[in-house]
Amino acid sequence: MPHYFLLKNLTLSPLIDYVNILLSDFDFKVWKSDSRLQFQFKIADELDKYGNVIQTSSEIAQYKGLDFIHTLSGQCLIKGSIHRFFNAGGNNGNRFTFSHFIKAIEELEEFGVKPDKAILKSFEFGLNLSIKEKHLTAKSFYNSIIYRSGEVEKCMSDDGNNLIGKQFVTEDTTVKSYDKKQQATLQCTHELVRYELRFRRMRLIKRLGITTLQDLTDKNKLIELFEKKLLKSVSESIYLDWKALPNTNKLPDYQKKKFLNWRNPKWWKEKSMTAKIRNKNKISFEKLIGKHAKYDIKEILKQKIISEFNNVIESSDFQQNNNTQKKGGIYAACIVSGNRVEETNTVKKKYCKICGKDISHLKKDAKYCNDNRKCRDKAYNMKVSEQRRAKRTQKQKEILKLIKELGNDLKLTKTTNPDIRKKAGIPSKKTSIIVSVNGREKLYNGAAARFFLKEFEKKKKHKPQKNPEDETKDT
Repeated sequence: MPHYFLLKNLTLSPLIDYVNILLSDFDFKVWKSDSRLQFQFKIADELDKYGNVIQTSSEIAQYKGLDFIHTLSGQCLIKGSIHRFFNAGGNNGNRFTFSHFIKAIEELEEFGVKPDKAILKSFEFGLNLSIKEKHLTAKSFYNSIIYRSGEVEKCMSDDGNNLIGKQFVTEDTTVKSYDKKQQATLQCTHELVRYELRFRRMRLIKRLGITTLQDLTDKNKLIELFEKKLLKSVSESIYLDWKALPNTNKLPDYQKKKFLNWRNPKWWKEKSMTAKIRNKNKISFEKLIGKHAKYDIKEILKQKIISEFNNVIESSDFQQNNNTQKKGGIYAACIVSGNRVEETNTVKKKYCKICGKDISHLKKDAKYCNDNRKCRDKAYNMKVSEQRRAKRTQKQKEILKLIKELGNDLKLTKTTNPDIRKKAGIPSKKTSIIVSVNGREKLYNGAAARFFLKEFEKKKKHKPQKNPEDETKDT
């Protein structure tokens, strides 16, 4: 009986799906003699590395969702959905855990496939996430992605050409976020969003030691792949859900102007913007969302992905800690950074405030990663910047009040030229002014002095001119 008769309310989580595998040291006679594989000769159009269309011919046998391919050059490949293969050719909408993946690999071995000789050319790595919140839909998640660095955005549609999601393409990868329920026409009571990362070239993950099908059966490598690629791809994205921030009138004036840029996807794509400036704006934008929005959809997505990954990777072979027990069930294991930390459903997850990495296993008062010095340095720099900004704002308020109260009675002496421009190799002069207030002198330096001069000049320009007729009347 096929494996895909599961209940419609079951959590759906295919971890690894569409694969493209090249078999090395493989004898095609093994497939040719297998009665389950009926090969047919096919001609197809493909693109070479220069983008030119070329015709290729090969023998192909389709079996349970997989294509077994033998090219004229003698290569043997397997392409298709490993999930459908496990489901005996059925759909890929049901639960597909790590243990199911292992069983599918074992079934492939019946066709002479040796996992350590099955070289990965491409594969999909992702999760289906249940959306049960009333204020969220699958569309909320993929529509909220407004930018991914250096990637081309493309829309996804179903067979009826209805929009179902977004994908972001680079030379090596494709990040997809789409409505799985609509795409697979699933009959489930809640909505599903699929978030996946397709590796179209393997050079990015070779450094993680993943080159063959055998490597995908190693849990530690999957955990590292999850952390450094899938979860990181969420952290690198910029999200904005308009429903979460319906009213921007409460924002400070200086943030309103910035928000006009931040909400615009085209602004993030400006070629003149450096990666450093873009990242600085991203941090400020996400801080604004966290402070003023009703909810942070990016943070919700992260929590769902981490929770679902734990379920899929541990669902079949979780080993309970003998020293811990829980009423009515067992503890769930949190697999992040390769560590297993026992937690109950009442424990609130914590994430690094800079990079978003799970730090639930650290001390209660921990705010940042303990294995990434950059995060703590960034946090410290941001704190210092905020203190300086607060001090500068206080000084500016003091200056504006002084100009307003004293007006024409205000006297100041400019000691240097504030408009002088810095030149390479020549030390810049510090702007300083001496302000006379009620017979007492007060010194302002640097930015405070320049602000004073700027506002004082504005005051003089907007000073109302006396009408000559009024002067005549006065005399």
